[in-house]
Amino acid sequence: MYKKTNTLTICISAFILSSCARATDKTLSPPSDTQWVNVEVKNPSQYTKPFPLEVRYISHTCLKKRISGVDGSVITEPNYNVINIPLQQGANDLWKAKVAMTGGGACERTLSAFNVGIEYIDATHLGKDLVPGTAVGATIAFDDDASRNGQFTSVQGDINISAKYYPYIREINISEKIKTLSLLGKQSFMSFRSINSTHIIFSPKIDERKIVKFIEPENKIDGVYAKIVYPDGSIAPERTFFPDFDKVDQMKIK
Repeated sequence: MYKKTNTLTICISAFILSSCARATDKTLSPPSDTQWVNVEVKNPSQYTKPFPLEVRYISHTCLKKRISGVDGSVITEPNYNVINIPLQQGANDLWKAKVAMTGGGACERTLSAFNVGIEYIDATHLGKDLVPGTAVGATIAFDDDASRNGQFTSVQGDINISAKYYPYIREINISEKIKTLSLLGKQSFMSFRSINSTHIIFSPKIDERKIVKFIEPENKIDGVYAKIVYPDGSIAPERTFFPDFDKVDQMKIK
């Protein structure tokens, strides 16, 4: 019985490797008549920079096969290819890039989604011990596969994103000693479903007059929790794990 099972496993594995041979071909070759998506990011600060576009292409030609951990059956799925496309800096700190709707290649890949956004690259202007933290931005979906969770806002035509952010300092003391500077927005990453969009503009704004802090206690002690300190010095209720963006946004600072 053991030998039969082992042989079957080997056969299935060989089948998958053979079937996936084409799926490993990640070559992109946009045809001359492909439509292009023009992406622009208005960098809001000398301390921030747009990160390279995180672009995902999908193929329904070179399918990916895997063995189900439930019953050992072979599951066929679309195959993905994720690449980074850097943006080029232009006049007035406007950064630009182009993304091909049709990736082409042997696997006939098409654009599924990409992430666009900014991140701090220098944090010391708000504290000598600060290091850059996580990025913020938006996910733009171009097919139903990328937007299948239903949390995407559909937009017909060009997408113009104007979002406001505030500095968010996190002082981590228990697992490690580190202070990071990120950006607090209404959402870390907004989600849009493109419908015939050929121009994506991301114009974030940062107000560094309002700094929000998350401070962990020096030691792990029962009944002692991290606290969130708002720009006016007020402290969020105990066991609040994330700042209230609307409260910060409406807060008046003298």
